[in-house]
Formats: sequence, structure tokens, C-alpha cells
Amino acid sequence: MRLSTSTNIYFNRPDGTKADIRDSIALCAQAGYRVMDMNFHDCTTFRNAFVGRHWRQWVEEIRAAAQVHGIEFSQGHAPFYNFCDPGYDKREWHDRMICRAVDCARILGIPWLVIHAGTDFSAADSFASSKRLNREYLLPLIEYAERQGVGIAVENLWDLNIAPLKRYTASAEELVDLVDSLDAPNVGICFDVEHATIMKQDVPAQLRLIGGRLKATHVSDVINTDSDHMLPFAGRTDWPPFLAALREIGYQGDFTYEIHRYTASLPDALVPSALAYSVEVGQYLLSLEEQHQKKPQ
Repeated sequence: MRLSTSTNIYFNRPDGTKADIRDSIALCAQAGYRVMDMNFHDCTTFRNAFVGRHWRQWVEEIRAAAQVHGIEFSQGHAPFYNFCDPGYDKREWHDRMICRAVDCARILGIPWLVIHAGTDFSAADSFASSKRLNREYLLPLIEYAERQGVGIAVENLWDLNIAPLKRYTASAEELVDLVDSLDAPNVGICFDVEHATIMKQDVPAQLRLIGGRLKATHVSDVINTDSDHMLPFAGRTDWPPFLAALREIGYQGDFTYEIHRYTASLPDALVPSALAYSVEVGQYLLSLEEQHQKKPQ
């Protein structure tokens, strides 16, 4: 595994502004990162060039910046919304942004684009209805992505924040069932260890069920739902079993941080050292994995 990080590790700034993604790439490269996740969802949360007419120029500038700094994008995060909600009034715009993310993934050479499933909260048979609606929505997207040479990785979610309601794909069982029903070579799973930790799930058991379907990861630590997306060892995640399970299932992808709260309150002057420390923490975690592999069985 290689250490990777989302572009959102340096994005939200203390004064409420958003950092330029090219600056995130440059700072991450300076800190020692060589692989990153391109978060397109972030680019829909404010008036970014991604949502405008000149998006092709924007993504080409990002591609050029990545090449200059020796950065490879191994995964990305698509925009998301609850497409199972018939009352959602920005459906057409969001669908266009999701397809645009696929187009940008092709330009950036991103093999796997992460997306969230939707949930039909109004149905009495919420699981069955949600599965049907997700298949109806995702199959055309998967076909479009395949033509662009891009894979779609569906992410495990969490639902304690909406209890007693249940969110579809908050368990590996539901996620595996959905992904298997899609039955396409460019479909897989993104496992978010924080989501599973929040849900108090058995992380190794969830990963063993996912197995070879795993194509991407979101790695962050959590104390509670108000203190999340933190650097590993800042919260309550048990890291050795997570790493052991990744090894056990033969995961071939990257160990990708999604820790956007980590620098969100830091002054710019402290960001370079914070990013360098995040690399040190990641390398330590991966060294634990290497040491385990070298032990006689």
C-alpha cells in the first residue's frame, strides 16, 4: 500500500475561505505525498470553476500542477446527493456534476471514483426500495464511467446522526449485496474506517466480507460525531486490526486519508509542518504492516 491523502487535507481555511486545490497539491508534494485523492464533491460546495463553463481548463490546470509536483491521483470522490428522494429539487444539476466528475477523472487518470448510495426513507420496504432505486440510478452511471475508463466505488455510510432512521449501505452486508447486483467489472467498494467505527462495527469482519471488492479507502480517526475526520491516533480507532484485515483480503489499493478537519483551523504558517507530520504518521502505520509481513508465520 502507498500512503495517499485527499485534496481536502488542505481546503477549508480558518477564515471561511477555500484553498486552491493546486496549492493543496503543491503543499502535499512538499510534505512527501506522491499519491492523492481528488475530491470533486468539495468543488460543488461553493462557486468553484468545476461547476462553471470553464471546468475543462480548470481540470487541465490541476493535471498540470500534479505533473509538475510528481503527484498521481489514484482515486477521487464524486459529488453526491440522495437520488432516492423524489422531492430533491437540484437533481438535474447534481447529475450533471457527477457525470462531470467522471469526465474529470478520465482527464486526471483516476481509476476509481467514490460515490454514496441513496436511501428511500419514505418506503415501508426501505431496503428493497433503496436497492432498486440505486440500481436504476447507478447502472447508467457505471456504463458511462466504463466508456471513460473509470471505475465506480460505492462507499459504506453511517446513520447514527439520523437515528432511528436507517441509511442504506451503512453495513458491509448491504453494500456487498448492492455491488454484487450491479455485476460490472468497473464497480467496487470504498471502505471508510471512520464510518464503521462510528457504527461500532467489527472492522475486520466488515472488511473480510467485502474482500476483493475493495478498491479504495477513506482513512480517518474519530472521537465522536462532533470530532471526526481526524489524523490517525487522535481518536478511538484500533489501527492494527484494520491494517491486518487489509492485508488478509489482499487489498491492492492505497491507504488514503480523508482528514479535512486536521488543518481546517490551522494558520497557513503551521500547515506545512502539520502535513509533514501526517506523512510521518502514515508511514509509521504502513511500517507496522511491513513489520508484520516480515514476521515468520
